[in-house]
Amino acid sequence: MPWRSRHRGVDTGRVRHHLLDLSTATRTGVDGTTRQLVLVDDPAPGLGRVPVVTAHLLGTFRVSIEGVPVDTEASRRVRHLIAYLLTHRRAPVHRDVLMNVFWPNATPAAARNNLHVTLSALRQVLRAAGPHAVVERRFDAYRIGGQAAVWTDMEQFERLCDAGAQAERYGDGAAARHSYEAAGQLYEGDLLAEEPYLEWAAPIRETLRLTAIATQIRLVDSYLDRDDPASAATVARRVVAMDPCNELAHRQLLRCYAALDQRHLALAQYSRMTGLLWTSLRVAPSVETTALFQRLRQPGGRAAGWHGPSRRVAS
Repeated sequence: MPWRSRHRGVDTGRVRHHLLDLSTATRTGVDGTTRQLVLVDDPAPGLGRVPVVTAHLLGTFRVSIEGVPVDTEASRRVRHLIAYLLTHRRAPVHRDVLMNVFWPNATPAAARNNLHVTLSALRQVLRAAGPHAVVERRFDAYRIGGQAAVWTDMEQFERLCDAGAQAERYGDGAAARHSYEAAGQLYEGDLLAEEPYLEWAAPIRETLRLTAIATQIRLVDSYLDRDDPASAATVARRVVAMDPCNELAHRQLLRCYAALDQRHLALAQYSRMTGLLWTSLRVAPSVETTALFQRLRQPGGRAAGWHGPSRRVAS
C-alpha cells in the first residue's frame, strides 16, 4: 500500500516560500565544513511575484494553479499531455517527440494537427484555473513553466532522496533521516498510479519506485541505529507492502520484531515471506534470513545484531 502524507493538499504560500526562499540549504559535515545542498528550483529571475503551479504525480494525479484545481478529467489526451510535460519539464520537449509519443502511427500532418488541437485544449483548461501563461513554447518545443513557478511532488521527492544520500556521505545522519522521512511522506503512490498502462511513464515509474524502496530501507537502518525499532517496524511494513518479495525488507522487519520482544510476530512474518518468495519467484529464503529465523525460533531467541549487510546511517 502507498505511503500517505498527513496533508493531502499543498499550501501554495508554503510552496512559494520554498521556491523563493529555500532554494539552497547548508549542511555541516563531521569534518566541520559547511556545504551547500540544492533543494528546490528558483523561479525565473525578474518575474517578481509569480503564480505557483502545484502538481501531484505520485499517487492520484492532480494539478492546481494558486490553489485552484485544474480539470484533468475532461479529456484523457489533455490529461496525458500535461502529465508528460510535467514529468519532463526540466527541458522543453520538442514537437516531434510529443507527436511520436502520443500519435506514433499517424502521418506527420495528422500528428501535428492532433498536437495543435490538444495543446489548444490544454491551454483552455489551464486558463480556466488562472489567467497565467503556463505552457511555454520555445521554437518547436514546449514546457510547463512560462510565467509560473512549478512545484511537483516527483521533483521534490527526488531532491529529498538526493539530499538524504548527500547528507549520509557527509556523515550527517540526522539530516539524512529527516530527508528520507519527508520523501516517504511525499511518496503517496506510484507515478500516475491511476494510469498503469502508460508506456512512456513505465520506466520513470519503476525508477521512482525503486528509489522509494531503497531510501525507506535506509530509513529503517537509521531508526534501528537510534534504538527506535517501533518506528523502524512501521517503515519496514510499508516497504514490504509495496514490494512483497523484498527479502531485505522482510529481514529488517524480523529484526524489528525481535528488538521489540515480539518473537511471535517475527516467526509469523518469516512464514509469510517464505510463502511469498516461493509462490512468486520459486525461491527459498537466503542463508542469512534462514539463520536469523533459526536464532529467533529458539526459546528466548533474539536477533544477534539488528543490521544486515546494508550500509548503516550514522546517528
